[in-house]
Amino acid sequence: MGFLGKIFGRGGDSIEGLRKAIEQKRFADAKLLAEKLTDQSLNEADKVEIEQLRIVAGDGLAGLNLEEALGLQRCGLFEQAAEHLQLAQEQVCDAELGKKIEQAIAAEPLVPEISSIEEERLAACASCSPQTKPLLNDEDAIFGDDESQLELILTSYPAELAERYAGKSETFKAAFLLSHAGKDEQALPLWKQVEAVEQDDIYWFELGALLGRTGNQEEACPALETALEKNPELLLAVEALVPILQDLGDYSLAEERLQQFLDQGVDSAFCYAQLTSLYVQQQKFPDAAESARQAIAAGNLDPRFMLLAASVLEHVGAMDAAENILRRLPASGCGGGTSLPLAEFWLRQKRELGTILDTFNAACREDPEDPRWQLRVAQTYLAKNWIKDGLKLLRVVVNDPRLEPELAQEAAQLLAEQQG
Repeated sequence: MGFLGKIFGRGGDSIEGLRKAIEQKRFADAKLLAEKLTDQSLNEADKVEIEQLRIVAGDGLAGLNLEEALGLQRCGLFEQAAEHLQLAQEQVCDAELGKKIEQAIAAEPLVPEISSIEEERLAACASCSPQTKPLLNDEDAIFGDDESQLELILTSYPAELAERYAGKSETFKAAFLLSHAGKDEQALPLWKQVEAVEQDDIYWFELGALLGRTGNQEEACPALETALEKNPELLLAVEALVPILQDLGDYSLAEERLQQFLDQGVDSAFCYAQLTSLYVQQQKFPDAAESARQAIAAGNLDPRFMLLAASVLEHVGAMDAAENILRRLPASGCGGGTSLPLAEFWLRQKRELGTILDTFNAACREDPEDPRWQLRVAQTYLAKNWIKDGLKLLRVVVNDPRLEPELAQEAAQLLAEQQG
């Protein structure tokens, strides 16, 4: 259950902030957030999602820089275009976009052909000289004022729901923005100041979600139940309520709520994913496997859930189904190839050893601070019967204080088996 338990852990508000930044196409903000999150101690599922979103952010920035560079090239401003292209080349991960950037770089003249007199003329003529945008780097991410931030947040909401939030009072909006910024302690007094006439379903959802995040689960449940009484189809409230009920051990009520939504035809991908987690916590693995299949079939491609689904299916012996899910995860790093979870799956079966050795070695180079990948390299050496090299590396990594306890135990057990 150790691996399942690690995958089941939910991401924090900061990961949610990263998702929002991607949804709102704030790629500079997203790249900055992703790089900050990689320095934190996270489970493997969160690492996979953060890496995927970091790549999306990098490609987004690269695309914007390429677009700006092409415009500058058309105006003959090759030196300024070159700066954007250089930055785009550093940011890009997508192969096709990378080729377009290389083509644009190849189109740059080796020596700028515009004379200094011509440059002065262009600079003096607003109609001839484009208003050059600053380099789109992640170092100057700006989150904007309250109104701008509210608009950005609501762009990812369904239109009807966004309209309802936009029409709320200033007190409600201020509390909402503080909650979104992770300042729950400051937001709570404001939520309690919202007038009774405005305490509708989304008010009780926001208050209940905040109470749940701050560990006040006993008060969170009634608030979220009130939200559902006022609006039985408010999926946001169920999404917040179910994990709290799971933490409190009230599995029957959590399952009842999810089944109600399934009967209503509401978001089966979400409901089946939640049922999967619910059954895993109760160690009902056949039920969990069936729910996982249903969630994937309904289109749930959240990387964290895909890892959970693959783990459950592997646990019940559905190896082909587990492998098919892992094959759909994004490849690790920017160089393509195999994802790390798929490589670890193959290692457990002692398959594709040459491919996974390349994958783990690449992970060691990209993330030298995480000894997990050195352990995987050592295990692959031993699987390939390279006993001397495998034991040498295993003896080093088993004593690495940075190794997670579960992995340290795995390494120690393997070393004992090899030496026995």
